[in-house]
Amino acid sequence: MKNLTFLFAFLVLPFSILAQGNIMLMPFEALMNAEWKAEGKWKDGKPFKQEVSFSWSTDQESVTTVTHSYLDTTFSSFGKFSDGVITWDTITNSIKFEVKDIYGNVIDGSVRTKVKTIMYEYAIENELGMKTYMTDALIWIKPDKYMFKVGTMKDDEWVEVYLETYFLRNQGLIRFLIQIFKEVPSSISIQ
Repeated sequence: MKNLTFLFAFLVLPFSILAQGNIMLMPFEALMNAEWKAEGKWKDGKPFKQEVSFSWSTDQESVTTVTHSYLDTTFSSFGKFSDGVITWDTITNSIKFEVKDIYGNVIDGSVRTKVKTIMYEYAIENELGMKTYMTDALIWIKPDKYMFKVGTMKDDEWVEVYLETYFLRNQGLIRFLIQIFKEVPSSISIQ
């Protein structure tokens, strides 16, 4: 019996895990099927406002994001700002992301997770060619709330924080009702 259990664990279990495809992206599961909204102020006093939606790709091998934000420096126009994709890179065994904004700019980098915290790490380059290594962190507070920090880190400690605010889940009525009906047991009929 012990050999049969070992054979099952060795042969069958890895295939069931691989069949899920997105197992390495599971830290994003809590963000799915909702719009997340945040408002705050950057360190320099400029306003910050974002709405981000996360969804699985059709093959569930990647996560796609759509971000709405301010579109101008006067903070008067708000709309779709960027599309992103988050994938598991089998070559580096790490989570990678790429975001393309409406102006053609691309930011790419890696994602680290710690328990329920998701940290996007990337480099930005100024006009002189000097790079700054940035971290955007989504720190889980409760199922409908994440702290959001943008800044620089060294040895997993914040060196400088440029923005600190909260993303709140905004399911909306239709998404809320869809979720409720998904959770109704099939033995109960709704009339």
